[in-house]
Amino acid sequence: MIIDIHAHTSNRVLWGLHSSKANLVTLEKEAEEYGVIYTVLLATHFPYKGTGLHNMELLERIQERWPRRLSQFRVFGSLDVMNDFQGGLEELHSLAKSRVIFGIKLYPGYQNFNPSDPNVFPVYELAQEFGLPVMFHTGELHHCCPKEKREKGQGKCGSVCWVDRLGFLAEPKQMEGAIKNFPRTKFILAHLGNPYFEQTRILMRRYSNVFTDTSGQFVSGTAEDTLEYRAVLKKELEKFLMIPGAENRIMFGTDFPIQSYADAIALVKSLGLPQETEEKIFFRNAARLLKIIF
Repeated sequence: MIIDIHAHTSNRVLWGLHSSKANLVTLEKEAEEYGVIYTVLLATHFPYKGTGLHNMELLERIQERWPRRLSQFRVFGSLDVMNDFQGGLEELHSLAKSRVIFGIKLYPGYQNFNPSDPNVFPVYELAQEFGLPVMFHTGELHHCCPKEKREKGQGKCGSVCWVDRLGFLAEPKQMEGAIKNFPRTKFILAHLGNPYFEQTRILMRRYSNVFTDTSGQFVSGTAEDTLEYRAVLKKELEKFLMIPGAENRIMFGTDFPIQSYADAIALVKSLGLPQETEEKIFFRNAARLLKIIF
């Protein structure tokens, strides 16, 4: 059994990714093939890119296909911290009260805010009130256009892209203020913090309320995925597992359609873990966090 704690859906045709399709039908087929019993889908707000799949639209897509409230999908809500913080907060409160979201995802770096700024604390207070985990994007930001075009001022972001200015906001160390001030809230630092693995490990050593996921380590089927790089990732994951209690706080994720299920599963399998530990990563840790009872 598998719970994917980190996936995305889109009705558009996708280019340059592992899969050209990431609609709910595709995700349903992937789940059946790889034994995925629950998939966490993340609402998105990317104001600099001018894109996003917001809370209500994501929920409506799921409810249109599965009229019953319960399905294989679980939704993490989000909001535009930059441009509509209060409105987004009120919507999240309503969705949390109605029990249709199972967590909150924030995108520092993709949005211009520091996750440890006290002005953002109302989000964590809401999460604490309803017992919801908070997931942060951490690590590398995906460019809106190639670096060469940005440097020449030819890209749609202009000569200085937001990712060049705001990338530091997605470093795991930026989350420490939030983590420290809300010890009863579970925080998920997505993507192992890649490439800032050690920053994530430091926070996991310091705080027992810090979790991480294995998602989005490379774009499957591209030059990013090499045997050498997979060996590097294996060593980094082994360092995570040396942290006391970390085997209970590492969760399986794909970042689909960025990374394939086959590759994401192979990454965990390469560790050669005892069955009990492997099961924790593949589904038990996420089930506990999401309060799923088997």
